[in-house]
Amino acid sequence: MNIKDVVKVIEASECAQIATFGKGETEGFPEIRALLNLANPKQYPKLKNKAISVDGETVTIYFSTNTSSRKVSQIRENNKVCLYFVQPKKFKGISAIGTIEEVTDMDVKKDFWQTGWLMYYHKGPTDPDYTLLKFTSKYMHCWGNLGIHNFGEPVNLN
Repeated sequence: MNIKDVVKVIEASECAQIATFGKGETEGFPEIRALLNLANPKQYPKLKNKAISVDGETVTIYFSTNTSSRKVSQIRENNKVCLYFVQPKKFKGISAIGTIEEVTDMDVKKDFWQTGWLMYYHKGPTDPDYTLLKFTSKYMHCWGNLGIHNFGEPVNLN
């Protein structure tokens, strides 16, 4: 498996699973939920070659979500996250560890805007509940082609 294979798995995944660190009643424990996978060109053809980019062994991926969601408040507290992409029938998975940040540049947010999102964000790309997130990988632990493959620098998880 090489970095191009990693991108293929990410693009083929129907959604991305994100793990953030809980706060409040789940303080210190991870919480996992799904995100729309904007890097999937079948689901988001207008974002092809925009929602995912690669620099060496570093992958950058964009996601949209509700500003009012718990995950955004958790990210604001601790921007270290893990994303998981999977093709279960092909026995391929990507665990991407890195940091995620809110994109505040309105031109970039408008550039990613999809008209179908009006059902979530009634005021369009300027809706205060529309958040664009930018993930940058630091380390990826991948499964596929009957082996384990790592990319990036190992992360000290202690």
